[in-house]
Amino acid sequence: MAFEVATIKPNVSDHPPQVNFTLGSGDTYAETGGRFRASNISLLDYVRFAYKLTDGQIQILQANAPKWIETARFDIVAKSENPDPTKDQMRLMMQSLLTERFKLVVHTETRELPVLALVLAKPGKLGPQLHPHPADDDACSNVVASADHPSEPKDPSDVPPVCGGLMSVGVPGSPSHVRIGGRKVPLTLLAAHLNEMGQFDRPILDRTGLIGTFDFALEWGPDPAHVSATPEDHADRQTYLQEALQDQLGLKLKRQKAPVNVLLIDHIDRQPTEN
Repeated sequence: MAFEVATIKPNVSDHPPQVNFTLGSGDTYAETGGRFRASNISLLDYVRFAYKLTDGQIQILQANAPKWIETARFDIVAKSENPDPTKDQMRLMMQSLLTERFKLVVHTETRELPVLALVLAKPGKLGPQLHPHPADDDACSNVVASADHPSEPKDPSDVPPVCGGLMSVGVPGSPSHVRIGGRKVPLTLLAAHLNEMGQFDRPILDRTGLIGTFDFALEWGPDPAHVSATPEDHADRQTYLQEALQDQLGLKLKRQKAPVNVLLIDHIDRQPTEN
């Protein structure tokens, strides 16, 4: 599976990155008529998108890849022959593009690694802000947040209207807090994002045993009455997040070792072949 046509140009500007749909590992996807448009995106993030890598997997790939893969940025404009590809089909087309134009060669390995397992704090019991998504829900939006689908919930327990991905918003009354939510998402997606949110030093795997999709809202941060002028340190951020996981979602992180599938780069060119 490959794009019908594609143009790649280096970008050395300081303009903010832009894409015509979210490149995250979730299923959130705005239909684009088969067009892919991205500007000022790192080669690392294109690889992340193409292979649907979690935060833990991308850390291992980075450690074994050329350092410039994080800083070399490119604009890509591409078009699929299929006017209505899925997000996973877009990923496959990006894999082909990276292979053809950057001569990317990768392989996968299974390694026994220290991990954090996302588990139920109490067997069989969910937290007050974690709910199975109704199987008969036919009103679930799968569009990008807009005026009709605001991204900022009015209440901490509100979940986003958009299905298939996670949303992060600020908390006006508590600027030191972080609030994320998901609707109709598997817990594997939450586990994949927890690493980045808490900056943990190991991959996080879903070991809850819960199947299906869920709606949830999660907010964490220091008590506003006790916030000092100095931002909380790394350990504090992890503590606030873990406390919120247990109190609000009924989940906790448990240290253990487990086999993890990792993607490694054997070769990649710094510059693409001619358009």
